[in-house]
Amino acid sequence: MRDPHPFIRLTLTVVALLVWMVLYSSSTFAQKDPLGKPDTCRIVVSQDEKSNQVTVSAYVFNDEELMALTLPFRYGDGKSPIRCDSVRFWKTRTEYFGMKAQKIDTIQQTVLIGLISDMGGDKPALKKGYGEVAKIYFTLSKDKKFQDFYMDTTRIKPFNVLKFVTPDVKGIYPAFDNSKALVKGGIPLASSVEKKETEKPSEPEEKEKK
Repeated sequence: MRDPHPFIRLTLTVVALLVWMVLYSSSTFAQKDPLGKPDTCRIVVSQDEKSNQVTVSAYVFNDEELMALTLPFRYGDGKSPIRCDSVRFWKTRTEYFGMKAQKIDTIQQTVLIGLISDMGGDKPALKKGYGEVAKIYFTLSKDKKFQDFYMDTTRIKPFNVLKFVTPDVKGIYPAFDNSKALVKGGIPLASSVEKKETEKPSEPEEKEKK
């Protein structure tokens, strides 16, 4: 008997393959992008000075369309006095994605985000460009001495590493930039006067400018 829904079955097969690639990426963990300019995942950490809330924005630069992304992050060593509350995608480049999965491990202090644009044949791939793809929200503990908060990418079992997938199912291992991922320890934060002092260039830099 002829299959009455061959397209639907084909779509489900492709989706299943993409889900597998996103959630069980190759264990290769190095920058590898054979398509044009190196793609980049960048994270920026900001803290509300009037509260103990920290927001992490994950940005992606891609010079080719993307169908799926795996974003694994580490935010502590299992003992850092900080809690990951949620991951949100509202008003980001991936807001329309068909699958937006997240796994927060408060014991290991890791966050795994899996994103697939099209789950039903009606959503486009992520277009070329640069912008925010996810927001991660944290709460710092006020009753404990807080150390520096620093996020990094990591490998999360079984084989989840930082990886992008194109519509033709080619894998890309992007560059990772966490140069703006540090919140210095200590609550409350330094006053604006202290901040200005720390932001002043050092003497060697001032002499070079002269």
